[in-house]
Amino acid sequence: MASALLYYFLILISGIPMHECTAVLRDGKCVIEDPCFDLSMMAKSAKHVSKDVTPEDGEKILLRHNSFDKIRKKKNLHSCVLQKIIDLFQDVLDKTNGTYVQENGEINHHIELVHIMEQLRNCVYKKKDRCKKLYRMSDITTTSSPVILEKKMNPNQLAVLQLQKLKSASERVSDVHIQEKVMDELKTLHLYMQGKGFRKNTND
Repeated sequence: MASALLYYFLILISGIPMHECTAVLRDGKCVIEDPCFDLSMMAKSAKHVSKDVTPEDGEKILLRHNSFDKIRKKKNLHSCVLQKIIDLFQDVLDKTNGTYVQENGEINHHIELVHIMEQLRNCVYKKKDRCKKLYRMSDITTTSSPVILEKKMNPNQLAVLQLQKLKSASERVSDVHIQEKVMDELKTLHLYMQGKGFRKNTND
């Protein structure tokens, strides 16, 4: 009993912390790292700009979340797909600049989102060589290939499918219907960023 009390006393006077580091342990110190980008900021701005549109063909540009989940678990696939997603959304935001009606004293959320796209791009892991191979695969894969149900596709097949959908939208980016689709899907875009291909903090 006496030895236990002595041990507890020594802990108190030596100032040894009795909790675990919940951030990053660096040089013996617990350091809280800043997130690479706070995605909640993007979600808030998107609410002001995004449009509620029901696609005429019923098709969305971004895959369903349960399909995209397979992509986000693979660092290389996720980062390569994110780069193309950001390209498309940034292009549409640039083309539709000026359509946003700004309230008096309110920040221009449309312009804010254009800047956010650049910040998101900086938070995506760069995998140039691996991306080239994946992009080439999406170019040579045609609709004449055997049809596989989306729910049965593996991560690589889903990444190719997503890239093809993005490419198709990019080729028709001047079409108002495509722009409306993108602006509609803008409100959930922050959910697609989360995953292995997106850096969690500034030192990743």
